[in-house]
Amino acid sequence: MVFSFDQVYAIPDPILITQSSGLHNVVFDGKWTHETEWKQSSHNLLSYDDDMVIHLRTAHQENFIYVFVDPIGDLTLDKNLDKATICFDAKNNKSQNPDSDDYCFSVSLNQEHGILTQGTSNGNYEMINGPEFIATSNISDENDRYTKILHPSFEFRIPIELLNRSDNYGFYLSVYDASSDKFYSWPENVTRESSQIPSPSEWGDIVSPDKSLPEMHLPFLIFTILIFAIILVQSKQKIRLFNSF
Repeated sequence: MVFSFDQVYAIPDPILITQSSGLHNVVFDGKWTHETEWKQSSHNLLSYDDDMVIHLRTAHQENFIYVFVDPIGDLTLDKNLDKATICFDAKNNKSQNPDSDDYCFSVSLNQEHGILTQGTSNGNYEMINGPEFIATSNISDENDRYTKILHPSFEFRIPIELLNRSDNYGFYLSVYDASSDKFYSWPENVTRESSQIPSPSEWGDIVSPDKSLPEMHLPFLIFTILIFAIILVQSKQKIRLFNSF
């Protein structure tokens, strides 16, 4: 496959996700509940030509991925209309059409429950149930880390088992500002004046640089270490037995 110069440099740097030890304490009220609530998470500053600024925070802990979307540049509060959507390509196969490993999570301003959709064999998305999935939105208050000016904000909790554990997913973000009727996306400019989710082939990557995602639970990790230790001891015993002849 041949890539042009423009194609190579159009690929955005990945979102780097970090492991957290405190996000299980997040209060899912759709905003910064207190100034340190999302502190233990990776931070990406997304800025756009018309002064829109979005603070994106991501982290993983045990069975969940946590995402906070904070569009501080949206100064109009359009309840039930302003909207944030995040998508994961679980296999990161960058398919042209959505398939069963592509999931999108969305919630509108002032809503307490989000919508989960999954790619289908016919290249569309259909709504599914996600018992441990959380998406909620609210109007910010004085606890927001970046500004005291009121604006929409969005919180998500994504079950990792839904995606299957990996250190590299395809990732897409869209924020809709209803008052201006504009979509702001990451990667930038892949959403073009439409609510339609772009092809997964155009999504970027979200990566765990230290391979801490996927996390291994401590009991399983201990069990794995014990199994390897037993195998090692048995191997050494067989070698000694063989050398004794």
